[in-house]
Amino acid sequence: QKEDLIHIMVHELRAPVTSIRLGLEFLAEQVEGRLQADEKQVLGLAIRNTRRLEGLVDDIMDYSKIAAGKMAISKEACDARALVDDATDAMTAAATSKSVRILKAVDPLLPRCAAENRRVVQVLINLLSNAIKHTPARGAVTVSVSEGRYEHQGTLLFKVKDSGCGIAAEELEKIFGMFEQAGRGGERKTEGTGLGLTLARAMVELHGGRIWAESWKGCGATLCFTIPVASIDLARPVEVYAQPLAFHGLAVEFARRCNAVLALFV
Repeated sequence: QKEDLIHIMVHELRAPVTSIRLGLEFLAEQVEGRLQADEKQVLGLAIRNTRRLEGLVDDIMDYSKIAAGKMAISKEACDARALVDDATDAMTAAATSKSVRILKAVDPLLPRCAAENRRVVQVLINLLSNAIKHTPARGAVTVSVSEGRYEHQGTLLFKVKDSGCGIAAEELEKIFGMFEQAGRGGERKTEGTGLGLTLARAMVELHGGRIWAESWKGCGATLCFTIPVASIDLARPVEVYAQPLAFHGLAVEFARRCNAVLALFV
């Protein structure tokens, strides 16, 4: 199948890209203090771009598994506060480098969610990375968790809010498209693979949750997602999202976009 071929091709790219990154990092350590400023800048740029390429390969590998129906989620009862702590700890250095604060607001006495720990942390990291990019210096990104209400009953509602300029209404759905990076307030598109939010959507939907964006001009943007509550923590059975959700044509869209990306490497 085409999805299997794409996965094999991307997997073959992973080893050489990692080898190049490790070689460049080793070289940087060996010549530390002996390079001219422009030479050091070029080497640093090569390392950063190799890391970006490595991240893109990892994202495509994950997405290819989802598109082919080969990614299994192993759910257990997870504490939401621990998930938020793990994700914010991972992004603290990135936020500090931009003079951005990360604030946490997790409701006390929350039930646990039914999730694979590392996958929900991966979603939170993707959303935090996106929020930090769009938050100006001395701004703040807020991560909150509360119990879902109304149509989201039986879930935990996670929110990541930035203090940037917001997202145009017509871009709110588009930002979850593969390799899409919506501009904000006329600014140029920021660096990134363009797969982070697409992968986040797929991960959330595999858990039986929903993900969406909310924004008002000049008031920043909020990325929200839900994860079902662990059945052991429910006082009574709740049918979460009675209407099933289509997977947005994952396989078709994945194959079309990846063909274009992989053409760059052959």
